[in-house]
Amino acid sequence: MPRVQVVLPAALTSPEPPAVLDCDAGTVAEALRAAAAQAPRFAQRIFFGDRLLVSVVVNGRHVAPAAALTTRLVAGDRVEVTPPVAGG
Repeated sequence: MPRVQVVLPAALTSPEPPAVLDCDAGTVAEALRAAAAQAPRFAQRIFFGDRLLVSVVVNGRHVAPAAALTTRLVAGDRVEVTPPVAGG
């Protein structure tokens, strides 16, 4: 499997610092599950059951929510997650 990085920003990891986790994964879903396994305290901030709670950016490009979990990854890809933002 390709080796990728998953970036968890401070908004998800607070009060702890942001995290960058190296994971072996072929899809975004696999990468996020691997990250959640490495840092289980953040899993509930990424997933609700099988539902994704965050936005996903791969190599600087936003991935549509409907395609996020099935998006294929290659070695060296960087997966960044962003928590939902609300307000008005």
